[in-house]
Amino acid sequence: MTWSPVNSTLQGKGPKPTLRLVEMPPWVNWRTTSESARAIRWVERYLPVPVGYGAGKSLKLAGFQREIVRTLYDSLATFVSIPAANGKSTLMGALAIERLCRGDAYVEVDVLATKREQAAITIEAAKRFVEAVPDLAERCVWYADPGILEFRPTGSRLAAHPARLSSLQGLNFSLAIIDEVGFADDALVEALIARLAKRPDARLIGIGTPGFDPNILYRIRQEHADGALPPGVRYIEHSAPPGCDLADRRAWQQANPALRAGFLNPDALAIQAELLPERAFRTYHLGTWTEATAGWLPPGAWEACPDQLPPPDGAEVVIAVEGTYKRTLAVVGAGLDGSVFFCWAAEAAKDDEVAKVIAACCERWDVLEVSHPKRIRTHLFNELDRQGLPLQHWDARPDVEAASANELYRAIVEGRLSHNHEPLLAQHMDALAVRTAVDGSLRLVRPDDGAYCDAALAARAAWWRAAQLADEQPTEPIRIY
Repeated sequence: MTWSPVNSTLQGKGPKPTLRLVEMPPWVNWRTTSESARAIRWVERYLPVPVGYGAGKSLKLAGFQREIVRTLYDSLATFVSIPAANGKSTLMGALAIERLCRGDAYVEVDVLATKREQAAITIEAAKRFVEAVPDLAERCVWYADPGILEFRPTGSRLAAHPARLSSLQGLNFSLAIIDEVGFADDALVEALIARLAKRPDARLIGIGTPGFDPNILYRIRQEHADGALPPGVRYIEHSAPPGCDLADRRAWQQANPALRAGFLNPDALAIQAELLPERAFRTYHLGTWTEATAGWLPPGAWEACPDQLPPPDGAEVVIAVEGTYKRTLAVVGAGLDGSVFFCWAAEAAKDDEVAKVIAACCERWDVLEVSHPKRIRTHLFNELDRQGLPLQHWDARPDVEAASANELYRAIVEGRLSHNHEPLLAQHMDALAVRTAVDGSLRLVRPDDGAYCDAALAARAAWWRAAQLADEQPTEPIRIY
């Protein structure tokens, strides 16, 4: 392959003439065993390395990049957590161009912006490939105003979209790319997932470093660890061991496959380890979710809270259910006076067991609400909803997560929260992990070591919702004259 990029050939003063069918590229009639095999073969046959290590030479995908391509085309939705500087934008640009120019009619490749200018980086990588390959440059045109790259023989288009729900309306993609998915808004990702059914060949890939909030990438990571990802969804992670020494070069190798592949400079990592804040280096260059795995409360704070028995029969309470998709689960309640009480917990809990516990709570107390995560035990909670129980999805928006965690912390350390001092609840409170956001607020998360904390998360949900419902109660008795 001759390295001879022709800069700015994509944009001319006027429209290019429509290509005839006989001018379809030679790769259209390729026969391969799979989509991933075709994509890998095409990328390595036609595309050069645009910049950096090996610039101008044929692009040869490393083993970890081949794994990503195979997983992408063997699944409906693929999510990849990987440190920065591991060639993800170049890989996404290459896959975008391959899908755009494969030869199918009216293909749409859509790139979603999550961090500022991130989508433009992927589009720019794709444009560089096109300008470097004459077979592509003569068949593609760049429309700068709408920001669309078109493959003229088939009418296929590659476009970037801003992080707004309105910009995703009507998309009908063959390939959707979410770069820096660790910083993506859940609603935007879910809107793209909802459009996977529009085309039989539709695929979605979200790739990026961990974020600073437990967004959809974090939850997919947790479901992957629990073995509970839905069919058709895959997760790949490259990260260092949690809490490793920042100077541990073996940890660098584990987190950064580009080091082994030869296109990441270890000396640059050494400088970054010295100059960057620890949290930033662990997130961006070790691929770890920066969360504390030790106690989030001051020593003895939970034990020092006032002792209070569960509310009397018939009292108004909130019940919260928390747990993993298939394994552990806990039920904790809270009274409108701010007291918390442990109800039940189990490993490998069955749906009928959980239903009996919730039913027993409803018989004993006046249960105003049953809070539960949206994505676990969906069959069970759909059935309970049909039975008329007062169910409420836990609101996992970042602002609610931050407010509930911070207020719970204050209530405990100030001794305003009373509970029945159940030992298992104390264990789970001690195991709970915390992540500090950029603004200094807390996010309660599950620890990386797998210690159980379902009861603690359920206590947070029950206490928070009980406090909100108590605020809605009238402050004075209603008098009827």
